[in-house]
Amino acid sequence: MVHRAVYRKLIEVAKARQTIPFVELGQVADMTLESDADTKTLGLILDNIADYEVAGGRPLLPVLVVNRSDNMPGAGLFEYAKRKKLQTGDNATFFATELTRVFEHWATAKMPRR
Repeated sequence: MVHRAVYRKLIEVAKARQTIPFVELGQVADMTLESDADTKTLGLILDNIADYEVAGGRPLLPVLVVNRSDNMPGAGLFEYAKRKKLQTGDNATFFATELTRVFEHWATAKMPRR
């Protein structure tokens, strides 16, 4: 099941051609991310959204979620992409390519019906 508030926020961010810090997205999900449990839960929410996007033939919206320290997604995104055989090559190249795909897709796309 896709977390609606998080999914809508990611689409809003994609349409604005921006990224969003992990901590800020946690607030959308009513999480402080001060515990490992919250961090893990948000990671699972992002995995569910990624599964939903892949099943719909869309690029990975979770690529928009970055760490404030380096403006790169966390290891979880790259692990997901490799596990699903979506990523070949290095993390930086995958991030740049997938980010472009997300921006291009959501420039004109509407939210999928569920």
